[in-house]
Amino acid sequence: MSLFSEIEKTIERGFHRWTERMFGPADSNELLLLHRAILAKVESKVQIVARGRRVFPFARVVVTLVSAEAERRTILQAAFGERLGEDIRAGLEGSQCELPRGFSVEVRTAEAGLRAFEIAYSAEPARTQAAAQAAAQAAAPAAATGRVILVKGKTASPEYRLERARTNIGRMPELTDADHRMVRRNDVVFEEGADEANATVSRKHAHIRLDAGDYRLCDDGSEFGTRVFRDGRSIEVPAGDRRGEKLRPGDEIYLGRACLRFER
Repeated sequence: MSLFSEIEKTIERGFHRWTERMFGPADSNELLLLHRAILAKVESKVQIVARGRRVFPFARVVVTLVSAEAERRTILQAAFGERLGEDIRAGLEGSQCELPRGFSVEVRTAEAGLRAFEIAYSAEPARTQAAAQAAAQAAAPAAATGRVILVKGKTASPEYRLERARTNIGRMPELTDADHRMVRRNDVVFEEGADEANATVSRKHAHIRLDAGDYRLCDDGSEFGTRVFRDGRSIEVPAGDRRGEKLRPGDEIYLGRACLRFER
């Protein structure tokens, strides 16, 4: 039985529901076909060894999704960036396939390619590059005051300086409780009812915190989620995680479908 048949009910249904909610039915159906094709391609690398054991011989899988359109690449990275690795692992393990130590899946995007996607396989786990990046960040000097620039959506200003210890982001300037007492004031406000992108920004969506010279993005329990798009990868910001995601210049911050770019 193929990997796709094994995971059809448990993985594909969840992926379809999520992408339909995030991107709409048309995009969801197209993404689903791409998701299915990638899983089938990965399954073809499974090897049968002694006594019928199923093994996957590669520790690292790099999937590159191809589109000439920048907005389409953003959608592809958002849809597959975090979920694809989990789905591949679940599918392989669900079919009783042994995975090597350090198994990982990386998703990238590219403007040009021969096919809709390319997959590269490596027997070596991806560790050296991550360690080098961490060392470089630790040695970096303090930078200037940060700012966020509007990319998609509608706000009162095209740019906001991050001069406060905490900058709240949401839809509506002020939030009140049942007794009409103010419980939160947003500093970056996406206008209520302005467009479809703004509609995916929660009233209490996220905040950016200045912490020891670094800016960290935290999700405040938003409905449509918060993601950082960096170096061709989409990074989910877990809701309620106080530590948040450290921002780097050039990061694109997705609040649902609305988008800000971080610079400093």
